[in-house]
Amino acid sequence: MKGKFIVIEGGDGAGKDTQIELLKKDFPNFVYTRDPGGTELGSELRSILQYRQGLSKPAEMLIFLASRAQLVNEVVQPNLEKGLNVVCNRFEPSTFAYQIYGRERLELKEFVTQASRFARGECIPDLVVLLDVPPDVALKRVATRDEKPTRFEQEKIDFHNRVRQGYLESVKEFPKVEIIDASRSIEDVYKDVKAAVSAIL
Repeated sequence: MKGKFIVIEGGDGAGKDTQIELLKKDFPNFVYTRDPGGTELGSELRSILQYRQGLSKPAEMLIFLASRAQLVNEVVQPNLEKGLNVVCNRFEPSTFAYQIYGRERLELKEFVTQASRFARGECIPDLVVLLDVPPDVALKRVATRDEKPTRFEQEKIDFHNRVRQGYLESVKEFPKVEIIDASRSIEDVYKDVKAAVSAIL
């Protein structure tokens, strides 16, 4: 029996890492990964995407897709075929939210749709959990972190507002979506996250 593919989505500061750490405690037998990242190649590309200055918009988008293609072929698809459930921190919706809406390239939506399908193949999430939070709240959370901000976290509030809109639009394309108000306490958010994950198992 094929495993379930679960994607946790949301903008910077939405709490994805925190919620995934809680999932690991309740679902320790799942495979946990991230996009970009999750593979040796993906980790190198992730570093470029987060911190390399002077990266062009086309290069940025294609690097995201390259990392995803490697992740699907090396980690996601093989584990699903083994019957293991996979949780991924970001996936296809992030490309539309950041690269199409955030970067204001709506004219490329059809191209990116086709390119992203090529990158992920038949690997479609069984569940997308979108942690939705107003960008002003999320960015205040980001500001409290003791780590170097990424290129995306340093973008202006208008960019993050467009990203949020992009998420709310792009997740409509997936068969099963749970949009969760992530401006609440960690515990209240996790109750909803756990319930959504449990419901598809």
